[in-house]
Amino acid sequence: MKVKVLYLGVLRSKTGKNSEECIMAEGSTLSDLLETLSSKYGESLKDLFKVDEKTKLDPSVIATVNGASKDLSQANSVKLKDGDTVALMSLISGG
Repeated sequence: MKVKVLYLGVLRSKTGKNSEECIMAEGSTLSDLLETLSSKYGESLKDLFKVDEKTKLDPSVIATVNGASKDLSQANSVKLKDGDTVALMSLISGG
């Protein structure tokens, strides 16, 4: 199945892309997608997604699937479907 991934903020600079299409197996979850992206882009995303060690995610990372916000601590239970659009963003604070 095809899933469109949109990168916003810091994730755009880490991947060097605005968006891309990922081919995923039927029944894949949001966690599977994050793992695929971590493998593809290496340490720059693994630091944010931390897919290993029980998928400890950086709290600044936010995801939406088709415009609906998703709790990344529950990424294993978020099933993706063909044609879904996943937006990934990282909030940055400063002052």
